[in-house]
Amino acid sequence: MDYWLFLLICLVATFSPGPAVLLAIKNSANFGVWQSMKGIAGNVAAVMTLASLSAAGLGAIILASDLLFSLIKVLGGLYLMYLGVKAWNTRYTKPALQKDSKPLTTGKKLFTEAYVVGMSNPKAIAFYTAVFPQFIDLNQAVLPQFCLLAGTFACCSMVGLGLYALATTSISQYLARENINRLFHRLTGGIFIGFGLSLIFVNKS
Repeated sequence: MDYWLFLLICLVATFSPGPAVLLAIKNSANFGVWQSMKGIAGNVAAVMTLASLSAAGLGAIILASDLLFSLIKVLGGLYLMYLGVKAWNTRYTKPALQKDSKPLTTGKKLFTEAYVVGMSNPKAIAFYTAVFPQFIDLNQAVLPQFCLLAGTFACCSMVGLGLYALATTSISQYLARENINRLFHRLTGGIFIGFGLSLIFVNKS
């Protein structure tokens, strides 16, 4: 198993802009970096779930079924478009607590939102189904290798998305300006909608 090559692939995949990165940036800008980490945890949970499905052979079944693949990508695309419309209509709110000391949004909501985004991406399913087997030596115990690979990707996702969230805090003061935050939300909303449309029209090749 060429672990270092796999690690490089994970880093490139994690730091490449995509729905998970955009969601981490949006959550950090709206609710602060610590709240955004709850969403990032949801993405990591999706990573581990997809890796487990791939190990169980379900990923290959999904890729082999045109109906299942189409259903996943359409639902995933529509959900990203929903997030885009939601972001477009959102006004910037400083990370703070309400009068009743409850967060402006719940960690459970951010976790679930990120989990659904991660699970509804057929490209991620294809990644785990096509890439994982290439780095597993069938002459050795499979489970420890699987845990190492899945854990590596999960750690890369946590670190990569966390760095994006931290970087966003450095510009949060500018996002408080009404004209800039309006532009920010419309830009992120438009990108989410673009991601959704591209996901719907993606093919398996």
